[in-house]
Amino acid sequence: MSMNLSSLSIDELHALVNAIDHEIKSRKQSEINSLLKTVKDKAQALGMGVDELVALLAGKGSKGSKTPSIAKYANPANPNQTWTGRGRLPEWYKAALASGKTESDLAI
Repeated sequence: MSMNLSSLSIDELHALVNAIDHEIKSRKQSEINSLLKTVKDKAQALGMGVDELVALLAGKGSKGSKTPSIAKYANPANPNQTWTGRGRLPEWYKAALASGKTESDLAI
């Protein structure tokens, strides 16, 4: 489709832009409605609700599903402070090493 935009006034160009924006929004909404109907129909065919399907999709690849690492080291001054041995060294771990403790002294 070819249109000679240079022959249009500024007001006509603005009206065209508005009409195009409206048409894009309308088509997007139509596509979304069609997709929602397809998803609902597929979920129903599987005996599921859309909420169940979304929950399944949200759970896949989620980092939250990994099991937490087990602590390998504990602060001798406060055994509630632990470290898995991964990531940044905790300040208490650094201080304990600086005071002469060894890694094996801090191991759980």
